[in-house]
Amino acid sequence: MRTPEIPRRAYNPLDHYITLTIVFAAFAFRLEWQIAILAALFVATLLSHRRKSIYRGFLKFVLPLILIGFVINGIFFTGNVVFMLGPLKFRDQGLVFASTVAARLTLIVLAISCYFSRVKSETISEYLVARGADRRLVYIYLLSVAMVHLMRDKLQKIYTAQSARGLDTTKNVFSRARYLLPMLVPLSYSYIAESLDRGIALRAANFSDRKYPGSPVPVPLVEIEVDRGGLVAGRIILLAAIGIWIWRIFS
Repeated sequence: MRTPEIPRRAYNPLDHYITLTIVFAAFAFRLEWQIAILAALFVATLLSHRRKSIYRGFLKFVLPLILIGFVINGIFFTGNVVFMLGPLKFRDQGLVFASTVAARLTLIVLAISCYFSRVKSETISEYLVARGADRRLVYIYLLSVAMVHLMRDKLQKIYTAQSARGLDTTKNVFSRARYLLPMLVPLSYSYIAESLDRGIALRAANFSDRKYPGSPVPVPLVEIEVDRGGLVAGRIILLAAIGIWIWRIFS
């Protein structure tokens, strides 16, 4: 009897190294560098055929929070008045701080969204297992990814239910943010409770993260083929970003 071959799946580490580099730049680089990287990221994502999935969550949930941040920080920070909108005075220090937070948040969200639109969660988890990652880490990663999709689906159902009741949730981004913020905490608690139920089910199925002596090595369901060229290029890009950051500190 012939043993069936293990299916193979290609994975290019360049994708996650570029994502790590952008996230690192969002925290380590100055605002002018962040804006330059953000412009390049906008061009790359707009040319992608997956741009709808990349920008859907950003436009619905992140952009309203950024606009609210500009209003709150612009009004309550100290500094010189840049412009007035009726009785509201927007000050320069608040707008600079809001711009820094907005650029940082936009870089992180778009980079991670672009990464998950290109790479499936199953491929990432199998790659982590093949690299020797702890199964508990992989399980937490899968729960985190599932949490994003679950909360997005539940929020969409809640928006639909509120629209059926006569509430206008599509008027503008501020109305979306007003309905979004009160729902984040109860949705998070409900997902944590569901995650505990999944953990109990895994233990009931004799799942264990411990490696006992003499226990058989589990056979992988999929063999991950790593692109070595992408691995080397990704490491070079990340090390170059770290080198630029160190050079700017001591220059």
